[in-house]
Amino acid sequence: MNTIDFHSNYVAVRYSEYPGVGMKGVLRKVVQRMGKVNVAPGPKVINEPHEDPSASNPAITHEWFWPIVGKWLQENDIVITETGTANFGIWETRFPKGVTAVSQVLWGSIGYSLGACQGAALATQEGLKRRTILFIGDGSFQMTGQELSTMIRRKLTPIIFVICNEGYTIERYIHGWESSYNDIQEWKFKDLVPAFGAKPENYRTYQIRTKQEVLDLFANKEFAAAEVLQLVELYMPLEDAPAALRLTAEASARRNAE
Repeated sequence: MNTIDFHSNYVAVRYSEYPGVGMKGVLRKVVQRMGKVNVAPGPKVINEPHEDPSASNPAITHEWFWPIVGKWLQENDIVITETGTANFGIWETRFPKGVTAVSQVLWGSIGYSLGACQGAALATQEGLKRRTILFIGDGSFQMTGQELSTMIRRKLTPIIFVICNEGYTIERYIHGWESSYNDIQEWKFKDLVPAFGAKPENYRTYQIRTKQEVLDLFANKEFAAAEVLQLVELYMPLEDAPAALRLTAEASARRNAE
């Protein structure tokens, strides 16, 4: 059996390693040599919400929301997701061409993403015009909220979605569903922008509580244009979480209980 292993800085063919060889060029040559390959058809990828937005329950759920995000994203967007619900939920989002995804899984340091958003939005000023979009939980935002002030000072124009679900959801699933240490003081996030000194003409804020309000916001061309800093308070049920997060957190909880 012949195997070719592609790594970030070398390629290995069986027992031989070739340092400094990039995977892109080698993979192209391999595909050309292989010719037509008969691949069994897989399941069709459907980037559609699982629930009807006109259903009796108007609450925004993770299962419904993240596929909808994929339909709203544009080519070459920069999408940043915070550790927790956003990091797991984005797995259900299908990206258009050229989208850059930024996430931080290894250390699980909550709060990192607001500073990362500031850096990414600043970097876009030196090249191709791209939207910078952040999804961050309310608890994580409280760790590094002052970075919003830096964005205002630098006149950056990210779109920030703050998932408001009353605390640390992933921690609730792992340990302490009813424990007060997983609760947070509720902030008025939309009021932080003027509190940090932003002028009215340089920002917009939104409070979104229902599926229909999400659809209306995503249909708003002014919102999509991202010409000013925009902050969205996105309200979700406390007990709701992406399926992948629930499975991972429940496995961690079982291991901790051993």
